[in-house]
Parts: sequence; C-alpha cells; structure tokens
Amino acid sequence: MRASENEMIGKFFARILLATCLQPFAPSQTSPPAPTLAQPMRIRVSAAVLGGFLEHGVKPTYPDPAIRGGIKGDVTLVVQTNESGRVVRSLAVEGDPLLVAASIEALKDFQFRPYLLSGKPISVESQIVFKFKLHGSGEGAHGTTEYSFDVPYRAEFRTGAINQDGTLVLSPRKISGPDPVTLPQLSGKQGSVYLKVKVGSDGRVESVEVLGGDEQLVAPVVDAVKQSVYEPQSVNGVATPSVIQESYHFGAGLR
Repeated sequence: MRASENEMIGKFFARILLATCLQPFAPSQTSPPAPTLAQPMRIRVSAAVLGGFLEHGVKPTYPDPAIRGGIKGDVTLVVQTNESGRVVRSLAVEGDPLLVAASIEALKDFQFRPYLLSGKPISVESQIVFKFKLHGSGEGAHGTTEYSFDVPYRAEFRTGAINQDGTLVLSPRKISGPDPVTLPQLSGKQGSVYLKVKVGSDGRVESVEVLGGDEQLVAPVVDAVKQSVYEPQSVNGVATPSVIQESYHFGAGLR
C-alpha cells in the first residue's frame, strides 16, 4: 500500500475517533437517592384518632368483688401500640384498682390497624376509657361495661412525637381565639382555605401564609387565625417556634 493511501486511511479513522470523543455524555439514568428524614420512634395521637383505627375491641368483665362492693366509675388508660397495632403497654391515669385490672386484661384482645407515617408503620401512644356502670342493688346488682375513645383532654395527653434519640416534641395546641368556621359573615358559604401558620415560642401567631383557597373566604379566615393563641411547640419541655399547616372547610359535605 502506498504511503498516500496509508495517510488517507489514518485521517479517516482519526475523524471517526474525534467524532466519537465529541459526542455528549448521556446523563445517568440512576438518580441519587433523595435524602430521607428520620422517622420518629413513636407518635402521640388523640384518643379519637386511635379509635378510628380500631379493628377489634372487647368489653372488660366486671369483677364480682367490685359489684359486691358497689365500685363503679371510669378507668382512663394511656396505651401504646406497636407497629402491628397490638397494645404493648398501658398506664392507668385514673380508676379503682379492681376496675383497672379488668381493663388492662381486656386490652390484651384489642387490635388496631397499623398507623402509617410516610408509608411506614409506627408505634403510637394514645388513650382509652373503660366505663363500669352498676345497676340495681344488693344481691340483684349487676354491672355493665363499655370502652370509649371520647377522652377529655389532659395536659399529659398532648399530641406530639418521640424521636429516635428520645427527644419529646409536643405539637402546638390552640387555646384561645375565634373559630373561623363559625364566623357569622361566612355562614352559608362554601369552600376551603389552606394556610401555613408560624407560631412563636410565646404562642402568638407571627405570620400567616395563604397556600390556597376560595378568595371570598381567605381574608376573614386569616384575620381570625391571626387572633389565635397557642400552647407553643415544646421540645423536651422548652417552648420553641414552629410552623403548622391549617385547613378550614365550609359548606355541607365538605371536610
């Protein structure tokens, strides 16, 4: 082969190599995993929320000694469920010891649906009340029992979360201020308002951001929310600022 032919072939392959090197790199088809937030170890929910997850519950057996002794009343328990929805811990807040023992025995047969947080089951802390009622007197006395998730609020029942490091974070709780859904000027109107509310460590509303909603409802709802006072967020007993999201719904059939 002549030198000129060798030179032409060399130039040809050089062009191919150069064209290949100049091709843009294709972006990686695998995106880096999104950062994940640490899941709390356990969360506190209201008794009403826990009751909505009940799959199976049983009424306690009224102890005969309690009937003979005329003992009646309510038993309030703080309960903790595991990721499978079984009660794994209970603590008596109030109630006669005989009735408490019967209530704790009944809890062994309770089953709740797992509570999901970000799609993952999580341990839950809440409350339940067992009611013991006596009917008649003397040898004809008999008792009836029932359970309820209508539990009056107490400071120790405040909702929140227990983080993996044991930090207890209690959610802000409104303690005063007008209720937007009962404002006279909004009576008969329909729609919704979605807000982001910044609450200071003193419990006062510092700012309100409108995330969406019906224009006719926004101004009066925002004005009412600005007058609200909260029990501020608490982190291990220390009041801290927080940002919460609130929604208000008006009209029949809206939730």
